[in-house]
Amino acid sequence: METYAALKGVGLEEKEIRLYTTLLEAGEATVLGLSKRSGVKRPTAYVILQALEEKGFVTKDVRGKKTFFVPQHPQKLISEAEFRLKELREAVPQLESLLHKVGGAPRVTIYEGKEALDRAYDEVFVIKGELLYMGNLELFIEAFPKTIRKFHYVAYSPEFTVRGMLEESPSARAYVREHDTKYQHTKFIPKQFAPFSMDVGIFGNRVVLSSMKNNYFTVSIESDEIAVAFRVIFEMMWLQAAE
Repeated sequence: METYAALKGVGLEEKEIRLYTTLLEAGEATVLGLSKRSGVKRPTAYVILQALEEKGFVTKDVRGKKTFFVPQHPQKLISEAEFRLKELREAVPQLESLLHKVGGAPRVTIYEGKEALDRAYDEVFVIKGELLYMGNLELFIEAFPKTIRKFHYVAYSPEFTVRGMLEESPSARAYVREHDTKYQHTKFIPKQFAPFSMDVGIFGNRVVLSSMKNNYFTVSIESDEIAVAFRVIFEMMWLQAAE
């Protein structure tokens, strides 16, 4: 599951992942051979292999009248990703100069569907500062799997701290025991406010409100005034929250 999520995270679709991993196991294969091993129809497999070649995941090896497809070593994918990241970092200052900043009115972005929810928290890893959140741990893990993985790799420091309140549960208690540190502190939402099925995130000048139970959607509001108001609400609840 982690391998699938990692490959999906670098832009591969389900059938692309199936063909690439099958090709890794085979070492090399023709379109026909790969089609038989993977269960993907030959015409579809050919189109997907062309796409994988363009993305740098496979190469062609022509021998006489036969064309073999060879997978790139996974380590090479890391090198390629690091190179692309370096290029992107060099381009960021220019891209930031093009960013259109709207003054005055709040900027509202809506993310609909489970696959889109993770995008709502992307900015937290750019803005950093202090992240405040309130929510239900089990629902958050289900709705924001990619964001959870990113938090495993983030470096907590005076420049990036987290305070949160979770609905109390055995898994939430276990999470707090494992993750309560100098820069990451969690309390429990007062029982009179349970069940708490929404997720509220506050960072920078953003407030992120997510429905995670039936209809998956997130509303991201970019506004200094609204962010300040939600921080006040958070601080009032923090005073009542249990350790």
